[in-house]
Amino acid sequence: MKRIFLTSLFLLLFTTINSQKTASGYYMNQSNDTIAAEIKIGKGVFGQMSTNFTDEVYIKDSLNNFKKFSPSDIKSYGFEYEGKKYIFFSKPTKKGENKFLVPMYLGNKGSLYQYGNFIAGNGYALPSQQVFYTFEKPNEEYLFLRNILNKKFKIQIKEFYSEHLETQELIDKKLQYWLDLNKDLIEIMQSINK
Repeated sequence: MKRIFLTSLFLLLFTTINSQKTASGYYMNQSNDTIAAEIKIGKGVFGQMSTNFTDEVYIKDSLNNFKKFSPSDIKSYGFEYEGKKYIFFSKPTKKGENKFLVPMYLGNKGSLYQYGNFIAGNGYALPSQQVFYTFEKPNEEYLFLRNILNKKFKIQIKEFYSEHLETQELIDKKLQYWLDLNKDLIEIMQSINK
């Protein structure tokens, strides 16, 4: 009886973990063509999205097969899932490779993107979330930072946007508290794009 129960539980978990849906969306190819698409959404045990959208995306083709696209294959993609819109752009990261990044702010004088890594804790360390930022200028000049709020973080942003004198004072005032980091970065980007 115990064996039947465990086998049933395993099959239920396996089918739940491997279940997948699609969401209506689009992708932009390297020729800047926007193509309507169905995006594959992996679902976890509790119904949450379990797909790693940073490194790859699976798009259903006309034969109902899924084709994998990497950040070097397409420029961007987006979809709507459970009433929320998701957008990703292929942008460089500090390690020199492109990843699909989430836009925090898009502007004509500067844009800001992010992606994160979740690091599970062990018996000694608590789990943590590392967030990486890619700042972009219109000339495709980039600054890569991690969510470690210290003096160096602030100095690098000031140097990267040194031509925006009116924003220098704002940068000095902001970036004081880690919990306000994303809000402060968006305010700085709004000032740069005035």
